[in-house]
Amino acid sequence: MSIIPKIVPLSELTQHQAEIFASLDEGPLVLTQEDRAAGVLVDPTYWNQVIEELEDLRDALDAVDAYRAYKCNPSDVKSWSVVRESLVAEGLLNE
Repeated sequence: MSIIPKIVPLSELTQHQAEIFASLDEGPLVLTQEDRAAGVLVDPTYWNQVIEELEDLRDALDAVDAYRAYKCNPSDVKSWSVVRESLVAEGLLNE
């Protein structure tokens, strides 16, 4: 996949729709209108991969924040049994 997305005028979308959608496996495509970016088309598989990676990165940042909080004040740490009990009570974890 190219780092620099392909740029296509919006007017070409109606004229070359099949070719444009077929090219999405090569990477995102920027649609322009009056020489300005109007939108971005991406392959659904690529979109799902990006969203999953973003969620993983957010989870990793949460873990780093939790570790930093622990290092600053280890006495605030709750045992797994306390956390588990709380999750079960909230319906977030099955017994």
